[in-house]
Amino acid sequence: MKSAPLLKTERMILRGIEEGDADYIVTLRSNPDVYKYFCYPHKITKEEHIEWFRNQYIWDERRFDWMAIEKTGMKPVGVFGIKRDCKNHTSAEISYLLAPKYGGKGYACEAVRGVMGFVAEKWPCTSCIAEIHVDNHASIRFAEKLGFTLWGIHGLFAQYGRAL
Repeated sequence: MKSAPLLKTERMILRGIEEGDADYIVTLRSNPDVYKYFCYPHKITKEEHIEWFRNQYIWDERRFDWMAIEKTGMKPVGVFGIKRDCKNHTSAEISYLLAPKYGGKGYACEAVRGVMGFVAEKWPCTSCIAEIHVDNHASIRFAEKLGFTLWGIHGLFAQYGRAL
């Protein structure tokens, strides 16, 4: 079983997701304004999430997900993740789900930069990518703000990337 390393940013602590985070993650992940941009857009249940967590996530060494928690109020801000196709792959895919009330305050940028710092330092990766639905203009603007550029389009998804 794996454990995501603790990451710290200026305003947040990023700790590995735990089974007890299911309610929060399901709430974020089940927002129709969020899941409409996923590869498999549907509302998930707590049971589906826990099954994924127990039977897939905790055994997958190619993926880490973090719960971002603000240091001052110890409130969850969102969930941020990183994964590779295989352990020696030189590119890692980044993911982010930010609680709506934290939007526009720089938390997502701060967390993603922290995750990319981990990737650059601890994994043999030279780039990060973000697979973004072509209609998700807010996520595209966010990725571009972080220095990601369009690398290609595959059906409904655009691949944005940046060197580390």
